[in-house]
Amino acid sequence: MKKNGHKVTILDCTFRDGGYYNDWDFSNSLAEKYLQVMHETGVDFVEIGFRFGKMEGFLGPYAYSTDRWLRSLPVPPGMQIGVMCNAKDLIQDGRPVEVVHQLFSPAAESPVELVRIAAHFNEVEACAPVVRTLHELGYRVGFNLMQAGGRSARDITTMARRVADWPMEALYFADSLGNMCPGDVTATVGALRAGWPGAIGFHSHDNMGNALANTLAAHDAGATWLDATVLGMGRGAGNVRLEYLLLELARQGVRDSQVDALLEFVVGDFSALQSKYNWGANLFYHLSALYGVHPTYVQEMLSEDRYSHDQVISALQRLGDLDASGYSRARLLAAMQSETIDSVGTWVPGDWLKGRDVLLIGPGERGHRHLQGLLQYIGEEKPVVLCLNSNAWFPSDKVDAWVACNPQRLSLDRDYYQQRRGRLAVPAGLIPCSVRPALQNWELLDFGLHINGGGFDVRESCAVLPRPLSALYAIALAEAAGARRVLLAGLDGYAHDDPRHAEIDQGVQSYLSRDSALAVVALTPTSLSVRQMSLYAPEV
Repeated sequence: MKKNGHKVTILDCTFRDGGYYNDWDFSNSLAEKYLQVMHETGVDFVEIGFRFGKMEGFLGPYAYSTDRWLRSLPVPPGMQIGVMCNAKDLIQDGRPVEVVHQLFSPAAESPVELVRIAAHFNEVEACAPVVRTLHELGYRVGFNLMQAGGRSARDITTMARRVADWPMEALYFADSLGNMCPGDVTATVGALRAGWPGAIGFHSHDNMGNALANTLAAHDAGATWLDATVLGMGRGAGNVRLEYLLLELARQGVRDSQVDALLEFVVGDFSALQSKYNWGANLFYHLSALYGVHPTYVQEMLSEDRYSHDQVISALQRLGDLDASGYSRARLLAAMQSETIDSVGTWVPGDWLKGRDVLLIGPGERGHRHLQGLLQYIGEEKPVVLCLNSNAWFPSDKVDAWVACNPQRLSLDRDYYQQRRGRLAVPAGLIPCSVRPALQNWELLDFGLHINGGGFDVRESCAVLPRPLSALYAIALAEAAGARRVLLAGLDGYAHDDPRHAEIDQGVQSYLSRDSALAVVALTPTSLSVRQMSLYAPEV
């Protein structure tokens, strides 16, 4: 029996929404098993990924979901495949029809049956030629209204009326910020129905733990297209769990599904993925929903060890004040830097490192691979060895001093300091109270720090940096102490499309642009834009 009198269409978008966690780079073996499980479970549509245009940096195949790639997949007979496009990618150049033809061949020549467009309210009207062109090519078209939460019933109905004659399978609304409750969802379905005569769909996010309740409320109100993902894998806190939704719909007598293979898949393959990427509802996503902040801010902050829980909470409060409902890396950095980081140093390095080579040891795996070579180099060349923050693989007895400057990272490394003793160069005024007992047996070299987002300077007892990064702080310290040059090992850097790469690389370039800058040379592989030499070369 169908609870609202209409057939329910289940669309699984695990590889599309979940790809935000692994750059859409799912393994072939997982994809093969996933497709077979979706087939056995009876899912109506599998939205296999996005169809982006050309992008900078590496993204996996499910970011593009090209016809050529899809034909290589073991798609079970009869399975209906969909892809999603972001409206802004199609309309931003003012030639949407041309862009659609660049991305899509006629449907008769493609493995894709359904194309969904994700659009913010201010992008909707410009999407009319996109929808009509896709329809003319033979595709079934879905349309997702993003960030529907908080919109008035009048706004929603007005938008629904504007698209009422578009040739679409379903008009979706998305709880993009995860801050809707079942009552909001019910009201939104009603507002859409007042202007749109066709099928209505709902895409949930689980920031406040309401994804299942909201999806069921949407169905009760008349929505018949329901999105879900395996174990809820999706951007930020994720989505309604496919396994929970199917079990509940079966319990209510709405839809029968064969879930045995799905449950085994969840417990096995996807539990391991969740342990690796850590999606799911938590306090931070709840707060992001409460403050109207895009969940990607939380996802980014939690992916970087440098941010403490207190700092994440404070940043979310500031982002809420900035109306950060759309994600911006620049806005995130501004929010994280709005707290003053300023510590006047009491220690003057003077000639501490005069004329010496300084070897900075970072934690990177590329450095770890060459540990024997590094130890041989240190034994022969006798550089001053500075260890950045903590390091699990480099022997402590080879370190002359450790270097740290970020209060959050100091907190994370408290146990590391507790178990050792030595010399630590650090802005003493920034050491958290909880960390001070762990440093009672350490000699502290209080070299100051001032954060200035626009510049890099080295003073007698203080570094002026654009960001509180230990590598930049250590380079400034080496110059202040009269070193000859700075050598890097284990500072692997990040992929060029990773925003963290720009943060540290721009900081290094800002340093190297100074007339008094020391030479900076990497002895192990790095993505940083510095001179590179091999530590095995006869004359480094």
